[in-house]
Amino acid sequence: MTSGTFVLILNVVRCISRKPSAVAAPIVPVNTGYQSRVTSSDKLADKSYLLQQRRKRYLESPEMEQLRATRMALPLHQRAEEILSTVTANDICIFMAATGSGKTTQIPQIILDSYIDRGEGAKCNILCTQPRRLAALGVADRVATERGETLGKTVGYQVRFEHKLPEKDGSITFLTIGVFLRKMQSVLADPNNTDFDHVTHVLVDEVHERDVDTDLLLVVLKRLIAERKAKGHPIKVILMSATIDPTLFQNYFPDENNQPAKAISIPGRSFPVEKKFLDDYLPAITEGDEQWVLTDPSVKKFLTKEKAFMSPQSSLTTEAEKDDDTDIPFPLIAATVSHILQESSEGHILVFLPGWEEISRVQKLLTTGRWIVDFSDYEIHLLHSTVPLEAQQAIFRPPAKRGTRRIILTTNIAETSVTIPDVVYVVDSARLKENRYDPERHMTSLVTSWIGSSNVNQRAGRAGRHRPGTYYGVLSRGHCDALNTYQTVEMARVDLTNVVMHVKALNFPNMDAKSVLGATIEPPDPQRIDIALEALRVAGAIDTEENLTALGRILLQIPVDVHVGRLVLYGSFFRCLDDALTLAAILSSRDPWLSPMLMKAEARRAKASWLPPDFRSDILATWNAYNAWNKLMSERRFIEASQFCQDNFLSRLTLLSMQKLRSQILSSLRQAGVLSATAQGPLRAYADALPPELNEHSGSLPILAALITVASQPKFALGFAPAALRTRRDKKVMMQLNSVHTDKSNAYRGPKQIFAFLEKRSSTDGATFLSMATELNYATYILFGAHKLEITRNALRCDDWIPMIGDLSALEDLMRLKQLLDGCMLRVFSGLVLGGRHGRAIVRQSEGEDEDEAEEIIRPLSQEETQELSFLSRDVVKILTKYHAARQQFNSNYRR
Repeated sequence: MTSGTFVLILNVVRCISRKPSAVAAPIVPVNTGYQSRVTSSDKLADKSYLLQQRRKRYLESPEMEQLRATRMALPLHQRAEEILSTVTANDICIFMAATGSGKTTQIPQIILDSYIDRGEGAKCNILCTQPRRLAALGVADRVATERGETLGKTVGYQVRFEHKLPEKDGSITFLTIGVFLRKMQSVLADPNNTDFDHVTHVLVDEVHERDVDTDLLLVVLKRLIAERKAKGHPIKVILMSATIDPTLFQNYFPDENNQPAKAISIPGRSFPVEKKFLDDYLPAITEGDEQWVLTDPSVKKFLTKEKAFMSPQSSLTTEAEKDDDTDIPFPLIAATVSHILQESSEGHILVFLPGWEEISRVQKLLTTGRWIVDFSDYEIHLLHSTVPLEAQQAIFRPPAKRGTRRIILTTNIAETSVTIPDVVYVVDSARLKENRYDPERHMTSLVTSWIGSSNVNQRAGRAGRHRPGTYYGVLSRGHCDALNTYQTVEMARVDLTNVVMHVKALNFPNMDAKSVLGATIEPPDPQRIDIALEALRVAGAIDTEENLTALGRILLQIPVDVHVGRLVLYGSFFRCLDDALTLAAILSSRDPWLSPMLMKAEARRAKASWLPPDFRSDILATWNAYNAWNKLMSERRFIEASQFCQDNFLSRLTLLSMQKLRSQILSSLRQAGVLSATAQGPLRAYADALPPELNEHSGSLPILAALITVASQPKFALGFAPAALRTRRDKKVMMQLNSVHTDKSNAYRGPKQIFAFLEKRSSTDGATFLSMATELNYATYILFGAHKLEITRNALRCDDWIPMIGDLSALEDLMRLKQLLDGCMLRVFSGLVLGGRHGRAIVRQSEGEDEDEAEEIIRPLSQEETQELSFLSRDVVKILTKYHAARQQFNSNYRR
């Protein structure tokens, strides 16, 4: 290393030795999207009069007569006075409004119109949260249409990366829960913040869904109600759902007399829906011309299990929960759609499936199978989060050819809030995808789970929104009766590491993460929180007192998992940022490699063909393939890019999603000041491209393997062969069957090796598989993966379970290099916090310490340090490259 590196080392020592509170800076607030909302009383009066005149024109307009009549016919309008009096009398109330009642579109309008009618419209500003961006956009558009307006007048929306906000004062804004929580960051951090003082009502739609964001939202609202009441600006909160059990929510939000929150029930106006199950319609398929589907192995296996529920003697009541991963009978689902088309002449069909792979499988079956009906006569639409928004919104417009029936293949994205016109039939696989996390084993299982009976009712209700409909459940009636009422809430089944970071971002005053999570409506097990906090300490995101470190503060501004965020930052510092962005997108997305049932071997070979030389890694194979596809896209060779995906068994939509995510991460790095702080030269010159010095080591496979190691911590495995591996907590694990490591031509044969992996997944037979694995050399693991190193009598012991046996002097040198590297990165993170976009504005003095003393301990990265960082990164890359070459030579000799 160069002699100048001692400048960096000196500041490393200062950084390591400072008090933890020395840079305990508040998190920089997120821009709320609103300017100051303070409006004079005269302007409020003028705006209220304007709103009255608009409403008068609306009520008198002949063109709006039919829409007015449609709205007034909804059940909610029959209870409008009761709704308004309940909202007026209570800080929080719960509306159990059945499907078809109009709760999502009408309740916010009823409230706003009541203010307008009494001449105070400008004083009413409503935020209505939706669980998904498609719902927020669709409902906002519908409400604006019902009011005879364009979006941006009294109605607007705000979702991630897209917004059309309403005019100031007198408005309804539909937004996702994630956007709402980001808006609340600055409000919670600063008691004098007035950004939310103009908001009079918060409506939480589909509150029963109980994802992590919803549970945190309820904590925020509980605090907001109390704070606004204390300030003399009370806010009204309304929880809404069609399937809610109100007792839990009523007890969570007691009134000032400690009585349960007020709840009222409102009937719906849905048409009758006939529920049919396999017991009812399977005989028609069995006796018809499409009985060939019953010979399919997956269908035969599925029906064998379902017939156990059909038996009158069956006592199966819990098997629905035990047997989550039963194969989905795709041909039977397609045959059910065909059966409906043969038996009816009009009405669209909505098909609920667990995920994208299942949607693709059914779509392919419909278009290539041996069906009596010709599916080319119908429009097939796909609804999934990865489908471009414009394509999703096409289902709300009339078909291109009048009278054409539609088949809409969807996940649970269409289960609530969104009403798709003219859906008369629902085909339900009764499944969904959900993550289940075992914190003790660091194992996530993405399982295809049976839904709850409340979800069955929600999905069935989609068929009766416009006229009588029919629900076809692809399960037996007995099985449906055995389903649990509700799904397990997300807080109880996911990794809490990112949840804790989410809590940190919210800036709850005088509340640590444990206190906030303990204040949720159904708190998670404290032991799970402790495990998450320890994982964040190991990652360097929090200190021993659970305060955010400099690294943690930067990670909060990057929209990815904590460990993936570290990968991106390391990629910037080690001058291979473009590659790091691609790796981050790969690790944050679904696996793009497809594995068709009858072409699994061909798909594995296609994936293995993208392995870089001398590096066995599922992730690097994906990185290589992505780069080839992206090159075609950048050259606008779109037809070739599409054919590339087909030839290589790659999902085009997943690659497009990765491409978009890369841009989002890069944008967050710019906003956080990471690029300007680590690049040499003015950043303005690189508005549309990365500074070239941040890609100095582009394509360096040893450093890319190191970045993967950073993101994998502490997920490492040790062993000789793909089927003979172990982890710290598992005595036997195996590589996932579609891994490049299972290909005998790529499999490692030599001394015991270390692998980094993305996830552990369990199968129905109890076996544990590693996904997205990368083979590592020992130096890479020690420098970038190991957390705890200890020299013993004859080895270097890593993380209390992996011994490194060799020359102790060399191992000690390697350990010292790691300590130096970790210290330098700590200095870099601290310097970035002070020297990034927000500069010294985020410095806060620790107790009993003046500003000069604080500056003496820690200061922004100097130009000289930035240059030395570049030298350090080059030296580390050289070490890794030379070690890899030597290791490859050793392995080659070993095989001989």
